[in-house]
Amino acid sequence: MKFEFYNSATIKAPGALVGAGPDWSPVTLKVRWAFLDHPTFGPTLVDTGYGPSTYPSLASGGSSPSGNGLPTRSIGLRLYTSLFRARLRPEGQIDAVLVDKGLTLEDIQCVIVTHFHVDHVSELRRFSNARILASRRGFDAVRRAGWRASLLHGTFTELLPPDLDRRLEPIEALPPINLPDGLGTGWSLVPELASLVPMNGHATGQVGIYIHSEHYLYAVDAHFVLGALDRAAEGLEPGLTKPKVTLSGLPRLIADDIEAAETTLARLAAFKQAGGRVGLCHDPDRDPFDAG
Repeated sequence: MKFEFYNSATIKAPGALVGAGPDWSPVTLKVRWAFLDHPTFGPTLVDTGYGPSTYPSLASGGSSPSGNGLPTRSIGLRLYTSLFRARLRPEGQIDAVLVDKGLTLEDIQCVIVTHFHVDHVSELRRFSNARILASRRGFDAVRRAGWRASLLHGTFTELLPPDLDRRLEPIEALPPINLPDGLGTGWSLVPELASLVPMNGHATGQVGIYIHSEHYLYAVDAHFVLGALDRAAEGLEPGLTKPKVTLSGLPRLIADDIEAAETTLARLAAFKQAGGRVGLCHDPDRDPFDAG
């Protein structure tokens, strides 16, 4: 089973704001998505990263790519993207990566959505024929959100396929599985190889991916930098359900449920203490599964 990350874009942010420590010097964050060669589903993506649907300057003529059904961006989406000012990496865009693999967008059979924030679903509308595996609870929360919540959390329904309600296959319907070292109950994605793990707090219904053979957990946006987990692990005591190092800065501001996010952080810290390895979507350092 092939599982590899690609970096679609970079974002510069003050280190203290994203939990990288007390220093306010800029930190360059990555925006990862993953390619998974699923033995049953076929060629599969995990999220889509940032792309020209949200930052159209990459596309010819300054417009969104053809076929995605998003000719213009709403004021809210334009405001959101202007605040974060991501820089797209052409070599990390889905189209370029698939060409290198001898594949096209139409060859992608499934897209797993870890959660519905902009930087994870930017290009989802372009996959009109793929099955979409995501949390039903997370999708329902996005549909109920008002414009203020959408702007704060970066959830814009204009980026989602108009028929997603019909096409979505709930993660919650997958076979349940008990996972090791405090990860709790998850859902089997590839039996004995990969499972989906609830990562509550940052976004409703967020899930990570556990690679069994590597004892590795892709915790997505449970935090932005791995250093925060290391600090949480230092303050973690046996039986503690909440880390002494709590969420602060931007991770706290945009969390859907702060208490749940801090509990998830404690689970990840305990998992690392037990010998597990953790990866995050935005961590600036190299991940074991980074392809380039």
